[in-house]
Amino acid sequence: MTARLLFFITVLAFQISAQAANPIQIAASAANPRTVFVQMFEWPWKDIAKECEIYLGPAGFAAVQVSPPHEHIIWQNNPWWERYQVVSYKLESRGGNEAEFVDMVNRCKKAGVDIYVDAVINHMTGIPGGVGIAGSQFSHYNYPGIYGYQDFHHCGLNGNDDIRNYDNRWEVQHCELLDLSDLATESDYVRSKIAEYLNHLLDLGVAGFRFDAVKHIPATDLKAIADKLKRPAYLYSEFIYSPTGEVQYQEYLPVGDIMAYSYSESIASAIRSGNAGNLRFVADPFPFGSADAITFLTNHDLERGQSVLSYNWNERRQYLLAQVFLLAWPYGYPQLYSGYSYTDREAGPPMDSNLHTLPILDDQNNCRAPWTCEHRHRSVAAMVDFRNQTIASFSVQNWWTNNRDMIAFSRGRQGFVMINFGNDTFQGELQTALPDGVYCNIFDKEYSLQDRSCMNGYTVSNGSVKMTVGSQSAVVLLRKSSVMNKSIRK
Repeated sequence: MTARLLFFITVLAFQISAQAANPIQIAASAANPRTVFVQMFEWPWKDIAKECEIYLGPAGFAAVQVSPPHEHIIWQNNPWWERYQVVSYKLESRGGNEAEFVDMVNRCKKAGVDIYVDAVINHMTGIPGGVGIAGSQFSHYNYPGIYGYQDFHHCGLNGNDDIRNYDNRWEVQHCELLDLSDLATESDYVRSKIAEYLNHLLDLGVAGFRFDAVKHIPATDLKAIADKLKRPAYLYSEFIYSPTGEVQYQEYLPVGDIMAYSYSESIASAIRSGNAGNLRFVADPFPFGSADAITFLTNHDLERGQSVLSYNWNERRQYLLAQVFLLAWPYGYPQLYSGYSYTDREAGPPMDSNLHTLPILDDQNNCRAPWTCEHRHRSVAAMVDFRNQTIASFSVQNWWTNNRDMIAFSRGRQGFVMINFGNDTFQGELQTALPDGVYCNIFDKEYSLQDRSCMNGYTVSNGSVKMTVGSQSAVVLLRKSSVMNKSIRK
C-alpha cells in the first residue's frame, strides 16, 4: 500500500494580474475528494490562513506546501535561498512566528486544507557564521544547543569538502552540497534532533512533509528518521534524478512519495516542440506508479531555469494549457505553484524593515504585485474541480492527436478534454465516453464555478461531440456541469 494511501486512510480573463486577482466565487466542495495541492512559495503564514478560507478551501484544494518555517540565515539582499539555510529549529522565519504558524494550520484545517512543511533536514548553513533571523548565533559547524562539529560530515575530498562527482553515491551523501554543512544522519543523536523538530510540527497540526534534497541523505537514514515520527504523516521527497548517478528513485519509496522532476520537463518539451502527442507517454520513464508520484509543471527551483514552462516567462498561455493537461491526466498527485515575479533570479520576496515578508493580500483580498497568484486563475479552480470529480475514472479513453499540437481524451464517463496548443483553429468531431447530453466547457470564462453552470454548451450525441476550438485554447467537458438555457454550440 502506498504512503499516500496509508496516510489518507489513517488521518482521514486569461491572465490574472497582481492588481486584479480577486478570489472567484466558488461553490464550497468540502464533501468532495480533494486531490490537488499547491506550493505557496514564500507566502507568509497570515496570508496563507486567509487564502485557505476565501479560496483554497472552497475550491477543493487538499493542501498547501509552505516554505521552510525554521530559523534561517540573513544574507545580503535577502535572496530566496536564505530559507533553505537552517540556523535553528525555532519556528521563526520571514514568513512569521510560531503563533502565526499555529493560527494558519488551524484556520486552514477548518477550511478543509492540510499544511505540508518543506522540511530541510540534510544540512544547516553554507556560510561561515552569523546571527539568524530569530537572533541565534551560529558558525558553520556549531549551532549552540543543537549541533557541534562532530554532528556533521567532513568528507575530506576536493579541497573543500564539497561534492564534485554527483555520480558517486558516497560523495553525494557524505560531502557538502554547495558548502552547506552536511548533517551526519547516520548518527542517532542527529536523527533524534531532526525528529524532535518534525514531531513539534506534528504536535502543531501539520499533516505532511516535503523532504528537501533526499538524494544527499542515505535512504536508510531517512527511513530511520521517519520511523521516529510520533504519528502518521504524508511524506514525499525531493529527488532530482541523474541517469548516470548511483542513487536511484526506488530507494526512497519505503519512506513516501517521490517528486517526479522530469515529468515537468517532458511536458514542456512536448508542447514547445509541437509534439503534443508525446504527452501520452509522459509518465513512462518513471520506475514507480501514479500512486507514488508528485507531478508538477514548475516550482521555486525549476522556474529559475528555463527547462520548464513558467508563469513568470513569456509562455503564460501555454503554461495554463499545460496546467489543464496536468490536472486532467490520470497520473500522480498534482502540485500547483504560486509565487512572485522577478527579474533577478536570486531575488527574495518584498520585505519590511524587520526582514519579514510584506503582506500579499490587501483589504479587498486582492493580490499585490509582484505576487502573481496564478493559482487563482479561474481555469485553475475549474480544473481542480475536474480532477476531484473525475477521480473515480482514473484512466484514459478515446485518445486522439493530430500528431502535432492538438490532443484529446476522455476520463471515463466523467469528463472529456480537448487541448489546442497550436496556432490553428480545430474544427471537427471527436469521440468521447460521456453519456449523451449537453455539457459546459469549464475552461470557458462564461462557466460559473459557483454552481457548475453556463449559458451555452456542447452536445454529445452517440458519444461524439462537434466542436470548434481556437488557437491555444481548450474545451473541457465535465459530467456534473449543466447548461442553463437552450443555446447550444455545435
